[in-house]
Amino acid sequence: MQYAAAPANEGFSVQLRSMGIRPTVIRLCVLQTLAESGSEWLGGEEVFRRMLARGTATGLASVYRVIKELEQAGLIQREWERSLGGVRAVHRLRRPQALEVTVRLSCGGCNASVEVVDEALHQGLMRAAQAHGLSAGGPVTVHLGCMKADCARCDNALPAATSMQRADTARAASVKLQVR
Repeated sequence: MQYAAAPANEGFSVQLRSMGIRPTVIRLCVLQTLAESGSEWLGGEEVFRRMLARGTATGLASVYRVIKELEQAGLIQREWERSLGGVRAVHRLRRPQALEVTVRLSCGGCNASVEVVDEALHQGLMRAAQAHGLSAGGPVTVHLGCMKADCARCDNALPAATSMQRADTARAASVKLQVR
């Protein structure tokens, strides 16, 4: 098995060493892959594919093991993403605590999402959650129905639904708050 050179981000190496974790090529590549994805959430298989495309030879099981280690160390965060096939874990680098006012808006049909850092919106949603008896704190995910009758992503995600059914569902969909 031949490994590509370690990623150029020395910060990850120093960070791992300071936590008592040996900075192996696989650990560094997983961190670098998640860093390159920005705010995009990646599943373990997507991290694996991107590492292979970069030239890092590893196994899928190793990637999942490293993701679990890095999550336990607090370097990456996990969220659960709903899809037609069920629920899957997705990951990204842990954000600074200042970004705990993030509101993630997610389409209920195709799972397209966008993150908004808006303190006023976040506080309003927290007040609404508390008013309904939910404990509040941290980031919030709002699941919305897709309003576009011709959404290509929803067409792929919901092959049995017609555009008219999807539009009717979207109008009738309620907003779900996921408060962690």
